[in-house]
Amino acid sequence: MEENDKNAMLRELKKISKVLTLANAKIIEEELSKVANTTARKKMWVLMDGRRMPKDLAEETGVTNMAVSIFLKAATSAELAEYTQREAPRRVLDYVPPSWLELLEKEEREASREQKCE
Repeated sequence: MEENDKNAMLRELKKISKVLTLANAKIIEEELSKVANTTARKKMWVLMDGRRMPKDLAEETGVTNMAVSIFLKAATSAELAEYTQREAPRRVLDYVPPSWLELLEKEEREASREQKCE
C-alpha cells in the first residue's frame, strides 16, 4: 500500500471516528459521568490533554494529588484514559461534553472579574 493510500485511509478513519463520537455523544457523556462524577473530576477530564502532568491537574482544579491519582485510576480502569507514572495522562476518547467546557470558561470569567475589581 502506498503512502498516499495510507494517509487517505487514515483521514477517512478519523472522519468515521468523529461521526461516531458525535452521534453517540449523549451515551459517551453518561459513561464518562460514571467516573467524572464531580465538578473537579469533570475539570480534570477537560484538562487531561496528554501534556499536563497529574500535579498540574491538581493545581489547576484545586484538588490534592491524591484526588487526581484516584481519578486517574478510575479512568484507566474504565479504559477511558491512558496513564503511566512519569507521563502525562491522556484521554482515550478525545471527547469533552460541551457543558464540561463551560465549567472552566465560567471559572476563567470569574477570575477575570476578580482581577478587574482589584
